Amino acid sequence: MDNLDDRIDTLIRDKLVSLIQQNVARIKRTTIKFTGSNKKHTLEHWQAKYDSYDKVFRAMPREMLRVEREVRLKFVSPLTDARVIRLKTMINSEAEILIQKRTDECRPEFEKLGQGDLFDRQVQQTREKLNENLEQQIQKCLDSVNAETEQGHKMDVQDLMKIYNVKESTLHEINIISPLQSINAQLAKVNADPGLTDIIENLQQGFRHLFQDYQKNRINDVATMEARKKVKMEVARDTMTVREIVITTQPFLEQLVLPEDRRNPEVVRKSWSKVFEILEGQEGRWASVIPNFNPLYEFMCGEEN
Repeated sequence: MDNLDDRIDTLIRDKLVSLIQQNVARIKRTTIKFTGSNKKHTLEHWQAKYDSYDKVFRAMPREMLRVEREVRLKFVSPLTDARVIRLKTMINSEAEILIQKRTDECRPEFEKLGQGDLFDRQVQQTREKLNENLEQQIQKCLDSVNAETEQGHKMDVQDLMKIYNVKESTLHEINIISPLQSINAQLAKVNADPGLTDIIENLQQGFRHLFQDYQKNRINDVATMEARKKVKMEVARDTMTVREIVITTQPFLEQLVLPEDRRNPEVVRKSWSKVFEILEGQEGRWASVIPNFNPLYEFMCGEEN
């Protein structure tokens, strides 16, 4: 990706907006409830409103860093010290804006009820809990992301695009980034075996054919609503089919990395049978790819399909 940090920041802000919108709706329901029971100007009402904001503060580190973690794992991008500082600054800044908003809305009412000091103590507790929660979530994110990205065999999206001659948009559309990363992690374990070089290349070439065929069978300019509907249905069908082929190939490779005496031929046969059925389907549209998969099957089972 051109600038992964900026793209993640956009997604994080979207998540924050969602949390804020949920809070607005929650506060609206609370106000209606207390107004209906003639308790709008009670401490109970304003404490409930205060507590609603606290739910946002508890969720912010967890949900915003979940976005960070998921995207970085997908694109195999480590979490640097500079990025951690940027995340802490961003989350703390957004939290302070919300704290000030809550103060403007709630403190005058707490003050009218003689509970201004209570409000100030609660704000201090909110900041302390937020900081503690943020540190914990940052550490979890660091541990998770760096444990995965430092393994060495997990490829980033740019490498997948080069190996399989596929567009990034296609990888996202079919939702096969993680499966392909897993497949290549398995292939990396056996890549040093010269007897498997051609077999691996054949398999990868098969995927290239699938992705190229998927990409070229698109009609961007269709004249009628009926034609557009037909194209959408075809795209949906192709997306599901190609994804299923990729995912179903994984059991082959899980067996491939095992010592020969520990492989389960039945698992390989069943997995291959499913792939074969998929490739033969749709009027044999992708049957031409079968020879690319056959060498792997023959190597592992010692027989021809």
